[in-house]
Amino acid sequence: MVESHNEGVIAAGVSTGVVAILTIPVLLSLARRLGFTNKRYEPLSDDLYEDEDGRASQQSQEEFSTWIPRSITLLAASLGLLDQIANGAYLVAESNLPFEDVLEAWLRVGAWALITLQSANLFIEKGPVARFHIGVRIAGSCIPVAVVITLVNLVWRHYHTWNGDPLATFEGVQAAMVLITFVASLSIPRRPSVFLNEKLVDNRYATSFIGRISFAWPYKTLAFAKKNRKMTIDDVPLLSDNLRSRTLLDGFHKSYKFKSLWARMLWYFRGPLLETSSLVSLCAALQFVPQLAMYNILKLIESKFPGMPIAGQAYLYVLGLGCSMLINAFLETWLFWAVEAHVGIPARSTLSSLIFEKSTRKKNVQGKQKKKTPGAVAEGEENAKVIVNEGSNNSRPTVSNPAPSKTDTVVATGDEKKEVSDEENDEVEGKKTRQAVINLIAVDTQRFQAFMTYSYFYPNFIVKITVSMIFLLEIIGWAPLLAGLAALACNIPFNIYFSRKYTSQVNRLMKFRDEKLAIVTEALQGIRQIKYSAIEQQWYQRISSKRADELGAQWSAFLYDIGLASCWISGPVLLSAASLATYALINHDLSASVAFTTIAVLAQIEVTLAVLPELITNGIDAFVSINRIDKFLKTAEIEDIRDESREIIFKDASIAWPAESLEEDEDRFVLKNVKLHFPNRELSVISGKTGSGKTLLLNALLGEIELLKGTIEIPLPPPLSERYDDQANAGNWIIDDAVSYVPQIPWIENATIKDNILFGLPYSEKRYKKTIQVCALEPDLEILQDGEMTEVGSTGIGLSGGQKWRVSFARALYSRAGILILDDIFSAVDAHVGRQLYEEALTGELGTGRTRILVTHHVGLVLPKTKYLVTLGDGIVEHAGTVSDLSAAGVLNEVLEAENEEAGPSTESNVEGAVDSDALTKVMSRASERKIDNGTIDTKGTKAPKKFVEVEARETGAIKTRIYKAYLRESGGWLYWIPIAIAYLGSLALTLTRPYWVSVWTRSYEDMRPRIAAMTPHSQVMMMPPSLNSSINLQQDAENHTLFYLSIYLALSAGSIIIGTCKYLSIFLASLRASKRLFDALCSNVLHAPLRWIDTTPIGRILNRFTADFNVIDSNIANQASFFMYQFLELMGITVVGCVFVSAYIIPLAVVLLVFVIWLAVFYLAGAREVKRLESNAKSPVFEQFGSFLIGITSVRAYSKAPEYIDRMYHKIDTHLSAYYLQWLFNRWMGFRQSVVGAIFATVVAFILISNNALDASLAGFTLSFVIQYTRSIIWTIRCYAQLEMSMNAVERVVEFSELATEDKGGHSVPAGWPTQGRLEIADLEVAYAKDLPSVLKGLSFTVEKGQRIGIVGRTGSGKSTLTLALFRFLSEFRAGTIHIDGIDISKIKLHDLRSRLAIIPQDPVLFSGTVRSNLDDFDEYTDAELRSALERVHLISTSSTANTSGTLTPTDAETRGDDGIATDKNTNIFKSLDSQISEGGLNISQGQRQLLCLARAIARKPKIMVLDEATSAVDMATDELIQQSIRSEFANCTLLVIAHRLSTIADFDRILVMGDGVAKEFGTPKELLDIEGGIFKSMVESSGEKERLESVIHGGKKTT
Repeated sequence: MVESHNEGVIAAGVSTGVVAILTIPVLLSLARRLGFTNKRYEPLSDDLYEDEDGRASQQSQEEFSTWIPRSITLLAASLGLLDQIANGAYLVAESNLPFEDVLEAWLRVGAWALITLQSANLFIEKGPVARFHIGVRIAGSCIPVAVVITLVNLVWRHYHTWNGDPLATFEGVQAAMVLITFVASLSIPRRPSVFLNEKLVDNRYATSFIGRISFAWPYKTLAFAKKNRKMTIDDVPLLSDNLRSRTLLDGFHKSYKFKSLWARMLWYFRGPLLETSSLVSLCAALQFVPQLAMYNILKLIESKFPGMPIAGQAYLYVLGLGCSMLINAFLETWLFWAVEAHVGIPARSTLSSLIFEKSTRKKNVQGKQKKKTPGAVAEGEENAKVIVNEGSNNSRPTVSNPAPSKTDTVVATGDEKKEVSDEENDEVEGKKTRQAVINLIAVDTQRFQAFMTYSYFYPNFIVKITVSMIFLLEIIGWAPLLAGLAALACNIPFNIYFSRKYTSQVNRLMKFRDEKLAIVTEALQGIRQIKYSAIEQQWYQRISSKRADELGAQWSAFLYDIGLASCWISGPVLLSAASLATYALINHDLSASVAFTTIAVLAQIEVTLAVLPELITNGIDAFVSINRIDKFLKTAEIEDIRDESREIIFKDASIAWPAESLEEDEDRFVLKNVKLHFPNRELSVISGKTGSGKTLLLNALLGEIELLKGTIEIPLPPPLSERYDDQANAGNWIIDDAVSYVPQIPWIENATIKDNILFGLPYSEKRYKKTIQVCALEPDLEILQDGEMTEVGSTGIGLSGGQKWRVSFARALYSRAGILILDDIFSAVDAHVGRQLYEEALTGELGTGRTRILVTHHVGLVLPKTKYLVTLGDGIVEHAGTVSDLSAAGVLNEVLEAENEEAGPSTESNVEGAVDSDALTKVMSRASERKIDNGTIDTKGTKAPKKFVEVEARETGAIKTRIYKAYLRESGGWLYWIPIAIAYLGSLALTLTRPYWVSVWTRSYEDMRPRIAAMTPHSQVMMMPPSLNSSINLQQDAENHTLFYLSIYLALSAGSIIIGTCKYLSIFLASLRASKRLFDALCSNVLHAPLRWIDTTPIGRILNRFTADFNVIDSNIANQASFFMYQFLELMGITVVGCVFVSAYIIPLAVVLLVFVIWLAVFYLAGAREVKRLESNAKSPVFEQFGSFLIGITSVRAYSKAPEYIDRMYHKIDTHLSAYYLQWLFNRWMGFRQSVVGAIFATVVAFILISNNALDASLAGFTLSFVIQYTRSIIWTIRCYAQLEMSMNAVERVVEFSELATEDKGGHSVPAGWPTQGRLEIADLEVAYAKDLPSVLKGLSFTVEKGQRIGIVGRTGSGKSTLTLALFRFLSEFRAGTIHIDGIDISKIKLHDLRSRLAIIPQDPVLFSGTVRSNLDDFDEYTDAELRSALERVHLISTSSTANTSGTLTPTDAETRGDDGIATDKNTNIFKSLDSQISEGGLNISQGQRQLLCLARAIARKPKIMVLDEATSAVDMATDELIQQSIRSEFANCTLLVIAHRLSTIADFDRILVMGDGVAKEFGTPKELLDIEGGIFKSMVESSGEKERLESVIHGGKKTT
């Protein structure tokens, strides 16, 4: 007794000491408040709460209250203190009690006093977070006090009873107060809800400690999501600061920099990984406690007599089983939460941000580039060298070579192409396509996230295997265990083989995915040209071919995955069979406790081994993906080769387009020995023939090139952070060193016109209106439905070519840049508009005083106010100097003659009939509805502007049955799935039969045990021969007995392996079949979708289906469906076993449990599926932003806007991951509650089981082993179903696009040679863009005879483009009228027949990756001679028989060599070889060359009707004149419709159609229209600036040059 008293004193002392330590922060806080320390306490202000996550709102601050839990905590602590004081006083009064008891009581008074002091501090401390931490410390202080109460009353002291003893009352009150204090102190919320940008931040750090560990905080959001089926992304709480992209990336950059990205990521997340490893190790150890409890329960059942009750100790084991399952449920739920919230999501966010940040610094390498293989000679190489005169500026090169002006790349041709392996080619392609970069974010980051999320399985595997081996060693001994391990080791070589093969297949799969994505993206970007040419089917086949390669690699990966699956299926079977067999043969016995405990332990191993193949494949996938990302991050970065200066000077600089490798490429286009000095605050002009390097020179000013030698000096722009744009005003608007850039291909974002112009700058009304005016945008805003608030699609869809250029120019003009770099801003606008841009914008109020460097072919237009003029030849500067110097040297006239343009056209006015460019997708005018009194445009409007790109639609509610039916149908239908279901039922039957057979096996030893027991040393002492024979026979019987049951067990096990493998094979086959058919349907529908849908649907949204969604369909759904079917059937089996073999009382209990669990699941799914749909939709903006940025990367960097775009990307990544985070949070809310309920159910069933006195050990073990699995089974069944339904969202989204309304492909077939003449007759045509919109063409009628050339003019909105769309049947059905071609009504014939017989050359040329040949001849219909002839006609190459005397763009063989026949220049003409590579979009050739190649394509086809939309706007004037001559000769027998921007182009045409308000205002010969007094065409000629020349041509004179 004395010893127990001393233990009580020690325990109370330790307890009080621990509480005292936890009270130290409170004492320090009080000391600061009372001024006892140097640092005085500073009370918190009354401002709203704010931390790194966000700021509280007034409402959330007012709603935040901790008064109730604080009051309860203080009250309970005070009562506990008073109770303990009373207890101590009572012990002092009782003189017969030992002194140790009194001392122990008063030590506990000290502990309670300190707890009360901490509780009182809750009312002194004002900070909510500080109160929260005090509450946690109070709870921590309660734990040692509770331990002392438990030990004193239940273990050490038994001298008082609980009936009327005052001490018992005191102890009972203390126990209650400790519990209340503990719970109340942990119920104190941490802080009020905070907001960032008026959006709620996740309440994880706002809830109480109990709310956090029980996942209570997402309930409100889950209930909201369940109730509001139209939940938007704005309703999703934002991520806390520690999960936001910027915070994570900043931390990553500060972490230790390993060479390997893999190692660096693991090191950066070492803390969370250590946390999850610790949790999983504890969970893995606790998971064996139920097996230990079962082993002891079965031992007790075996030791009791039949029909007798079990020993009371069994109930303690059942209680231990239940408690361990509850604790494990809590730890496992928190583990699953931590691996995603602390590891998976941050890892994905970090990688996504890292990839985007890298892309802002990466070299802008465009096109394809290859090093020549030694000895390889390209086809036409001998003719590919040119001579360039590098003499004085006054001399000109003999020839001009169309070298790339948009890229540095030189393509492999002929034999050179064959010398490079396909693998190397694919690697180069993967590095240089934008799609491959997007794929890194779409697929590779997700793969690495999956690996990091489930990385906890690796320590789990190690701990489980270790603990289970120790457990089995204790149960069955070392010999059976070694036998089992030896059998298991047989699988290792197969595991290694399948893993290696799987790795190689995954590498192939990712490569094919990149290729597929590249071609799909290219098709979407060029979809207009595909539809114009009616080659949808050819592109469908091309995409399907790449898809077939991808699915082939996916099938190979599946096969090796199945091999891995067969290994894990057979592993536990072999282990259990070998172990049990060896044990039975050695011991001639197999008890139920040994057998079922062994099986239960092996079941744990089986679960672990079940995920091992997935772990291996996830690890391999992640390794491949992280290496792909690492390679991208190690690619070359742009280096600013410019030296800072106050002037722009080139000093003997040789420049080239960026290349991935720094190695010299002998075929690289180089602009050599550049010596220039651009004057500040003046207009400088750069001119030269097509492909001479003008754009390359401009990009040198931006630092987007490689400097091979010399220096480039230029004022360097200040960083964005130092510009203080928000403080800009008229006085400080211009920043002299800042740069703005107008690229040759205008870059327009998916935003309003106003936002595209402002480009992130503050709105200055005066400057903005002036910009709109001088850029001639006012008439355009009048006709656009929402004016400046009109939303345009990505790359400017919805605007004409001229409008895109002017918006891009307006952006540069509005900007704060003091240096304007402009690339060919006049090519796509009409003469009068060009004049206005020059006079009012370029040299007007907004342009004057800024350094302007302009590339143009319109030198004559801009010459009067040009200070400095540069003329480029083939890779050299031909002329450079001030205009006055060049004029004095007699060079200026030569330059003007070369440009073929008269200087100084007269002033033009913008009359009603002026020609203007018009897009092929125009929006109806609503200007009349938006006029205000002073005649200006009401840009604000009275209605919200119509969005060009609609918000992405999504389904609501559960995944519809038709989606499941669609997937089942595409995967093979019911006839295929019935055998799969039978296979799964067979697998389940074998799974149930194996343990049941073990129970039969163990019972069979009951009859033999007395006989076997007789075979002991005592029985053999008599050495009686009969007894010896009996012993031998008995031993043989025992061995035969064991072999019989073992053989059946092995047969069942083999059946499990075979059927298990077959079920995976069949379901993978079904998955691939469904993937192929769904992809084919999606691809076909998208290619044949109406043009309006294509224009209004962002490419990123479509790519989301082709990438992320099909990644799920290809790789995930099969596994998830398989696991769900397995878990569901296992759950049913466990339920049946519990009901049939244990007790009828379990049936209502099981029903109640299932109802509750299903309610949880339904509640969870109702909200989770909405969030899943939001998450799927939220991925699209990430792809769209990334794709748009990669297209406009040069413009973004020129404007120094990269930091702003990084912030945008951070926001979009965070938005997507916040939805993903919430989805996982909902999952944990459900998982925690299901785990607790499942643990309770298993415990209750175990109590019922041991209460059944009639149950023997074998049947009890059989039942209990399944009941213990119930918790895991029910959780995983619901989880697998939820995951399957979440993944079916991908099928839902794909089916949505697969069911789009497509263009009508029906109709009559036309004769093979139609049209034979090209006669066009349009009668009373009335069409609209949509059924609910008014007509655009309103009774248009005119007739075009065979072979006539028709010029179409009219101001914007007159219907020119609508006519073109109607001709190609891109609009809805005609409301009235007809179009006949050669007497056939085009509305009655097949769409493919119509479009394939017509041709159009748009202003923005579209080329596809491939070769020159493939772009000229998609279907191998023409000979090489015909294709070369077409190239000659457009002057991309010269004829082989004539010298270059006609101004061709390409040198002849004689011209490419010096007098000695040796080539003297490196720049090559890629059009010499038809096998020369053309990169995606034709980016490895100049804009002019792209236009000419498109024209050559049309010449090769020789259509009878062709439409041209200013098809040569980007070529120089001399070449344009040559091309016009070619058009007149090559299309002499072709009906030609030309939408004109320059009247000189159509002045000698047969007819002119002047359109206005949807009708033909004038139609006749140019002479007839010119003679109409007051006519529209006449006024256009008079205001053109070329009146005399045009009248000369029209009245019969020759077309002059």
